[in-house]
Amino acid sequence: METDIKKRSIAILGSTGSIGTQALEVVRNNPERFEIYALTANCQVDLLIAQAIEFQPEVVVIADERHYETLKAALSHLPIKVWAGADAIAQVVESE
Repeated sequence: METDIKKRSIAILGSTGSIGTQALEVVRNNPERFEIYALTANCQVDLLIAQAIEFQPEVVVIADERHYETLKAALSHLPIKVWAGADAIAQVVESE
């Protein structure tokens, strides 16, 4: 019996931390069940860039605004919105 599984769109807050990377491993192993809407990180910009390239979320947010230009430049070839700061993280949390 075949069941239709609806993909869940999720945001991973703190995607570069230990819990965030474990959550992304679950997504990686279950691509038919999950898609990433947003990834956020505090300051680990290099890992966040790699995650964004792999998972292609709609939005990526770096809390530490000093890393915004690096993140924006690295993802400029992709259709990903790049935001920075605490207010941007709050917007991700409040979005549907």
